[in-house]
Amino acid sequence: MYKFILKLITFFCTILLCNFEIFAQGEIDNEAKKLVFKNEKTFAIILNTNGFGANYRYAKRLDGFRKRLYDIDFTIIKHPKEIKTQNPYFDTNQRRYVFGKINSFFNIRFGLGKQKEIYSKYDKGGLAIIYFYSFGPILGLLKPIYYEVLYPVDSAPNDYIIRTEKFNTSIHRVGDIYGKAPFTVGTEEIKFIPGFFTKFGFSFEYGKSDKIVHSVDVGATIEAYTQKIDIMATEENNQILISLFVSYRFGKAVSKRLKNIKKYSTE
Repeated sequence: MYKFILKLITFFCTILLCNFEIFAQGEIDNEAKKLVFKNEKTFAIILNTNGFGANYRYAKRLDGFRKRLYDIDFTIIKHPKEIKTQNPYFDTNQRRYVFGKINSFFNIRFGLGKQKEIYSKYDKGGLAIIYFYSFGPILGLLKPIYYEVLYPVDSAPNDYIIRTEKFNTSIHRVGDIYGKAPFTVGTEEIKFIPGFFTKFGFSFEYGKSDKIVHSVDVGATIEAYTQKIDIMATEENNQILISLFVSYRFGKAVSKRLKNIKKYSTE
C-alpha cells in the first residue's frame, strides 16, 4: 500500500510539473490580483496508506499569501496486514472477509490550521505551490465485526448450520468461516475512542480560473488515541497511527469581493 501511494504521489507531481512547464509562458492571469482576498469552500477525496476518506474545508483568507483552515475529515482506517480471503471449500455466494479482523474502524477529524502560498500562480493554467498544516481532536468509531461461522450437523455430515459470531482466535479457522455478516450486525456495540491528530503537506493548485479550485494535496498524518485501536486479533495493533496521503481537491472561491468583481466586469 505504501509503494502504491508513493507511485501515485510521483505520478501526480510529474503531471503537475509538466502542466507548469507548458503554461509557464502562458497568458497572464489578471484574475489573480482581483481575487487575492478570496475565501474557499472545497471538498477532497483522500487516499491514505492505511485507508481512504473524504474532506470538507473552509479556507478564510488572512492576507495575500495565508489562509486559515477549518477541516472536517471522515476516514476509514485499515490495518496494514489486512488481506481479504474466502472459504476454500465454498466457491459461490460468499462475502469475502479479512481473517482475524475483529473490528472496523472509522474516524471523524476536526481540524484547525493554516496554509501559506510559497509559489504563486501568475499565468492562466499555471501552478501554485502551497504549504499547509492542521491539527485537532478525533472521534474514533470502533465497530465489532461478526462472521457467518459453519458448524457441521451431526446427523448429516455434508450439511452445515450457520451461526453469526465474533471472531475467536482459539476456535475459528479459515475453513470454519463462510463469510462476513452484514455490516449492520454489531452497530449497537460501536465504541467511541477520542484522540488527537496533526496533518501537514503541500498543495499543488492548478487551473485556468481563480474562481474554481483544483489541486492535488500530498502529505502525512499522525493520529494518537487514548488506547490501542484493536482492528486485528492476529496482528499487533497500535495506539499511534502514521500515514501518508494523496488527495484530489475541488471547489470554488466564495466572498463578497468575488461577487462585486463579477458585477463590475460585466458593466
